[in-house]
Amino acid sequence: MDAKFYEFWEDFIKKAGSGTIKADALTDWMTGDIATSGKLTDMFKKIYGLDQVPADAPDYEEMAASAREAFNRSLSNFYAALEVVPKKDYDTLEKNYEVLQQQVADLEAVISQLKLLFKTSAPDVEDGIRPLNKMLKTQNEHFLKMMDSLAEFYGISNDKKKE
Repeated sequence: MDAKFYEFWEDFIKKAGSGTIKADALTDWMTGDIATSGKLTDMFKKIYGLDQVPADAPDYEEMAASAREAFNRSLSNFYAALEVVPKKDYDTLEKNYEVLQQQVADLEAVISQLKLLFKTSAPDVEDGIRPLNKMLKTQNEHFLKMMDSLAEFYGISNDKKKE
């Protein structure tokens, strides 16, 4: 982490402890409400050397962006070390979770509808095979009668009839 990051927090804690800065000002400053937390902005500029450069200097915006990036990177590393998730990241994850939960619910509803449709439209296997079995049995009986008739015509005896 950036040494200036530690210096910023050290100064903030000292000033908050002495009452020079209200602790609520940090929340305002971190969420971008710089108007109500001017002391923190001034402190940030001083620590990161932005107070030494005029605000209308050509390099000022680039330096300010670099300082904010270094601070935010150090803040992210600090959160990671404490195993803390920033609220904005948590809110994003929560929204994604809710979207995924809705998608899962929709897919489960579709699956239930498909199962119900399959149950109601799928024929019973036994009912489907029964007419086929009856037809095969009838054809088998006709075939056997025809074979018996041919056997009689040619004079072939059926040993089973004699028994």
